[in-house]
Amino acid sequence: MEDPHIYRRLALLEQQVRLLSERLELPCPTFGGDAGATAPGVFENGVPAEVVGLARSGNKIAAIKRYRELTGAGLREAKEVVDSL
Repeated sequence: MEDPHIYRRLALLEQQVRLLSERLELPCPTFGGDAGATAPGVFENGVPAEVVGLARSGNKIAAIKRYRELTGAGLREAKEVVDSL
């Protein structure tokens, strides 16, 4: 049985590595989620599918709020993730 909390934690860590790589102008490693290996419907490129859907429908505030609820991320990080979608 898979624990969805583990996927959330991994996605958050992967996103943090991506942001650090970008800011430091270093190559970012490829993660399992980049190849579609995460649980179906749960994440898309390390971001919960629900958050991606909200962001793509133009509801960025709701996407930021939901990302924070699902991952425990701070406001700034959640905004950066949603803005990157």
